[in-house]
Amino acid sequence: MIERVTACLENGGKHVLRRISKQQTHRSLHSAFWSHGAGNINLPSWWLAFLQVPSSRDHTWSFNKCATEIPRTPPDAFGFLDFLYPGETLAFIRKFMSGNASAFRRRRSQPLLQRSRAYTSAADAPGDIRPSQKDTAQSISIEAPAGEDTNLDQLDGEAGRGLRREFKRVLRNNEHPLNTQELWQKYQEIQGMSLSLNSGDYSLLFERLSTSKTPLDLKCIGNLLSDIPLFKRIYLHYDHAVFAALGQEDLEGAMCLHREATARFRYLHGSSMILKYTVQHSRWRCAEEIWKHHLDRERAHVWQPDIWKGVNTLQAPELMAGAAGAVSEAIRQAETSSHDDADLTRSLAISLMRRALSTRNIEFDVSIQLRMLSKSRHIQQPDLSLFKAAVLQNLSLGRQNRKHSNAALKLYREVRGKLNLVPDLGLLMAMLKRFSALRDSQGMYKVLEDFRKHHEAPPEEAYSLIMAQLARHGDFDAVDGLFRDFVDRYGKGEIQKHARNLFYACFRRAEADRADSVLQSLRGTYGYEPDLEAWNILIATYARVGNYDGAMSLLEKLVAANFTPSNSTYGILMGMCAKRSDYDTTSALYEQAISAGIKPNISMVDSLVLALVASDRYDEAYQVVQEAMTMDLDDATNQPRYIAGDVTRTRMWNTLLSHCALNRRLDKVAEIQKRMHEAGVPFDNITYAALMLSLCIKNMPGSALRIKNVIMHSNGARPTALHYSILMGGFMKTNEPNKVLLLANEMLKNNINPTFSSQNQLLRVASKVDEQQDDQENAGYQPFQARRAEEVMRQALETLNPMELALLGPKQRAQSTPVNVAFYSSYFSYMIYLYGKKKSFDRVVGMYDEYISTARKVHGNAGALPPVELLSALMVTHFNAGEHAETEKCWHLAVEKSEQLARKVDADTSQPGWVLHKYRFILALPLTRYMQSLQASSRVDDIATTVDYLQHAGYRLSVHNWNKYSQILAQEGQSLLAYEICEKHLIEGWPGWEHFGTPIRAKHKIKKQWNPTSLDRGRPFPHYETLVYLAGVYLDLKSMPYGTGKETLQDLERLAPRTMEAVLKMPNFDDETQNSVLRRS
Repeated sequence: MIERVTACLENGGKHVLRRISKQQTHRSLHSAFWSHGAGNINLPSWWLAFLQVPSSRDHTWSFNKCATEIPRTPPDAFGFLDFLYPGETLAFIRKFMSGNASAFRRRRSQPLLQRSRAYTSAADAPGDIRPSQKDTAQSISIEAPAGEDTNLDQLDGEAGRGLRREFKRVLRNNEHPLNTQELWQKYQEIQGMSLSLNSGDYSLLFERLSTSKTPLDLKCIGNLLSDIPLFKRIYLHYDHAVFAALGQEDLEGAMCLHREATARFRYLHGSSMILKYTVQHSRWRCAEEIWKHHLDRERAHVWQPDIWKGVNTLQAPELMAGAAGAVSEAIRQAETSSHDDADLTRSLAISLMRRALSTRNIEFDVSIQLRMLSKSRHIQQPDLSLFKAAVLQNLSLGRQNRKHSNAALKLYREVRGKLNLVPDLGLLMAMLKRFSALRDSQGMYKVLEDFRKHHEAPPEEAYSLIMAQLARHGDFDAVDGLFRDFVDRYGKGEIQKHARNLFYACFRRAEADRADSVLQSLRGTYGYEPDLEAWNILIATYARVGNYDGAMSLLEKLVAANFTPSNSTYGILMGMCAKRSDYDTTSALYEQAISAGIKPNISMVDSLVLALVASDRYDEAYQVVQEAMTMDLDDATNQPRYIAGDVTRTRMWNTLLSHCALNRRLDKVAEIQKRMHEAGVPFDNITYAALMLSLCIKNMPGSALRIKNVIMHSNGARPTALHYSILMGGFMKTNEPNKVLLLANEMLKNNINPTFSSQNQLLRVASKVDEQQDDQENAGYQPFQARRAEEVMRQALETLNPMELALLGPKQRAQSTPVNVAFYSSYFSYMIYLYGKKKSFDRVVGMYDEYISTARKVHGNAGALPPVELLSALMVTHFNAGEHAETEKCWHLAVEKSEQLARKVDADTSQPGWVLHKYRFILALPLTRYMQSLQASSRVDDIATTVDYLQHAGYRLSVHNWNKYSQILAQEGQSLLAYEICEKHLIEGWPGWEHFGTPIRAKHKIKKQWNPTSLDRGRPFPHYETLVYLAGVYLDLKSMPYGTGKETLQDLERLAPRTMEAVLKMPNFDDETQNSVLRRS
């Protein structure tokens, strides 16, 4: 307390009172006090300075707002607290000192130098280490001067030397964690014996204590700085002391230390730490002071440490919030403060904004950034560099976060619109890359417009990005225009690269004829010859439309041009054959590639799996997938864009999933899903689609919807048009058309472009509404008119464009109709079927004529031959109208079309078995109508001829076909053949009437066993109607007079015993079928 009162008597005493509690941790008297050597007491610098006797030469030092006049005192002068001593003691001391003054001064001079707390001019102090004009911060060493330790050891005794060695041992101990308590204890012992340390030891002690951020160690750092004489303090000491003060949240103390260091050195030390603290805690007055010192040094061209070093360590959200606060402070200062203060704050705010906007790939709050940029217009004119930095910052996160991508687009629109700034090439290229990643062709068009408006033309890299993305979208005309513009501007140097974009646009549109025309045009105009990748794209285009002959012809041209087919080439050809279910050719191509020394890629193995699955060889396909998990394959990163592959080998698993889902093998679906999880194979959109499909087939679209809404969302997968189409089909199957409409609206809301699959589902919903209205209002008196369905179809056809094919992903199963035909023919097939069912024959003719016109418009005469599905629907119409000649004409067209699709490679159609496995049921649907038409034309014998031809070629009749054939034979009295067909092709799957339980429910159960939408996906099974007609034949034979039918019945029992048993045990049902057939018999 005496110390406090005494200090307050002098100028600046208030500061001493405020700081004393932080500088002195305890009040116990030092042992040296009792030996009457007050100069040995370990006192703070400000206290020793207060005690020292004034000299004739004063030095004034400013400390924060409190200015203390501190006199400079000779190092060997010191005073005692006279009033503390009794009179006799004081006289003894003075007598002792007067008798041994010279020896006393010699003994005390060196320790006093080490403990002097005088704030002196560093230029006059002995041992001054302030750097000269040519010095830099890096030139200041923390090592002790040569010989300093030796000199200290000579001055100390043996105990002192031992204590110093022990202290240095602890100081240089590299153990982790460091025992700072022991280190500080050793240091206090050094101080207690009035021993000295060299500058290197002080610096290392600071560094050791700074590794700990505990409050006690931070206080020790402050005390340590007080123990070091002013002339021995170097810049590193101030850095550590500022760090300690800020660690104790003592910003004012840190600022005082910073001011002291600024007065002594040319360089600003601790500035970066203080600036970081002020930004974190919005202490803008202190931040402005630091910033002013920095600007002053910068204007004087004095080298400074990086002032942003501390700020750069802030997290992006914290830095962004700090910069926004600085902008708000600058706006306030502009309204309330002087011009100079406002300019200083504005300069700091703008610099912080630039620093905050320079971070990349770190999450932050977009709303704070946008508000900050909006407010920045109040302190300066809109600056393109700031907005560009903000756009780039958001784009760095745009791939993971949609809100950042939207913010970047918003800022870009402001730059080119409201702010009326001229975007530079860097900003335009960044936006172009973002639009390319988003596959946003409209955005790329806007960037292209800005390139031409502000910079005459895009750079070469911009041409490449734009053409590649537009080619992906199938916009051939735009790619063609850009290609010609590029060649006119930059010459033919990069023609090989950009010509591929023309071919790729044709590939995406599935236009093989146009691709061939482009090749001929490039050859004639520019003397162009394709490279290997261009040949592969051309082959892939022909493969996509199923033109095997055209693809093989291009392969021959590739080899003739002295190119060696790559694994991409083989992958394309194998994929084409796999989609045709031609496993033999697919396997032969794979073996050919291996024998040629070509390393297989994932696409080649995918094709093998697809070929096996399409041939119903599931077990072999599963084995190939298992082996592929350990094979060394080229991944998709090495594959061109026209090859559908993946690094994770998910696609081959998806092929298995899709196959099992379509074939109702739901147990296998669960097994494959589990195996994928165990093998670490990630799910993709096709995986989820296969799982949803399996649930929809099981009449569980609600569970499939949960996969989309919950599971896909939790895994970060975005639904596509494929998922919506599957769900729509599932809800149509369960007769919930209202949910189909809700899904369609959700697609539009989520900016998902509908595909022809989803449009077909909407078409079915509209037709269902039309049918219901017709049944209620018309009752069959007027021709049926599907107005809503036709409106849906018209809307789809108005926007009909082969670019729609570019939106389709890779198919996981074989397709019976080429994609370039199916995307528009499916509408007509359904509408013709619908009108034919309702016997609106005039509308059928109109629809068919419209289809021919559309096909010619899209594909020329090559597309005029309708697909088998459409011909089948047309046959229904002609049959219902009694036009059997037209029905037969459609049948022959269907046979011709199926021969084009189903023929094996190099197969001779005159030989048996030339039909590919996948297409074996392609004629099953039209065959049923054709048999009925032949029966109505009394040409039942021609049915046998037709069936023989189909079986010879390799086609197979579906269960429905055999049932219908048996029924027709039974109706026409050919009893033996009718029973024989049932026995041979149907009765094998019959479980017996006992299997169905009570007779009342048996009829419904037997009908449920057969799904008319599945041609041949289960075991053979006789229909209920077939057994009724066969029972009618039995009754007719039994009722013949004179036993004429007895012999025939015996033949039936001998040829078809199981069928005869099923007929004889059939229960009697009071239904229309038995009443009309059996009663008549």
